[in-house]
Amino acid sequence: MDDINWNKIIFIENEQKLIYFDQKTYKLPMAILNLYSDRVRHLDLSFNKLSSFESLELFTQLEELVLDNNSLTDDIIFPAQLNRVKLLSLNNNKFVNLDLLLTKLSLCFPNLEYLSLLGNPACPCHLLNPKNTEYDYLKYRLYIIRYLPRIIILDAQRVKKMERDFVRNQQRQQQDDDSGSTSSDGLDNSSSSGNSSPLRFFYTNLSNRFGVRRKESPVYNPLPESIREAGDHRGAYGKCRYRYIGAQSEGNRFILNTDL
Repeated sequence: MDDINWNKIIFIENEQKLIYFDQKTYKLPMAILNLYSDRVRHLDLSFNKLSSFESLELFTQLEELVLDNNSLTDDIIFPAQLNRVKLLSLNNNKFVNLDLLLTKLSLCFPNLEYLSLLGNPACPCHLLNPKNTEYDYLKYRLYIIRYLPRIIILDAQRVKKMERDFVRNQQRQQQDDDSGSTSSDGLDNSSSSGNSSPLRFFYTNLSNRFGVRRKESPVYNPLPESIREAGDHRGAYGKCRYRYIGAQSEGNRFILNTDL
């Protein structure tokens, strides 16, 4: 019989939700499958060491799957098709190859609407890693929206109509001009006006409409940003009178009468 810590298993019957967390097993034990596989719509397998997911096919009613903090890598193999799953959370794992992961997700989760990849090397979120920029994260979002057109929520943020429209326009342009060059991340990199790419033009629109700013490299300067006129100053000076009244303070042990 599998070694199961039943204290770390929570089943909420009215929500049809199973939380199986912080276990030492590499696959779901048979006892768990026999008890819950036909009763679960929401499955949370966070903080485990799972590497085999073949048993997920037995969860015929499964709609939400959480696999956060499982040290999952690009070698993961999902079941053939989990058509009912609409929510998938893969936060804080070790996915690096975004192309490979999206290919697997599009095949195994064809009706996916909610996806989160925060905390993975493949997710260039500027809020979690200062080396990334908002521009990097925007390109990442556009790429996923193109691969998974049903996505509604990506990384806890709703997909904007402007993002979806941009992806559709890019697809139409590529269909109209098959000989056009494409960038390494799958987005058309041809110039639409001058030297600015459509992606940069779209980013500029987002900046103006939603207040997104491209992160510039900080330049250190020890001098103030502006110079005031000779008579314009903010300095002040004066004499401050302070009377010490802490007679019972521990600091009195180090104050001599001659210091008073």
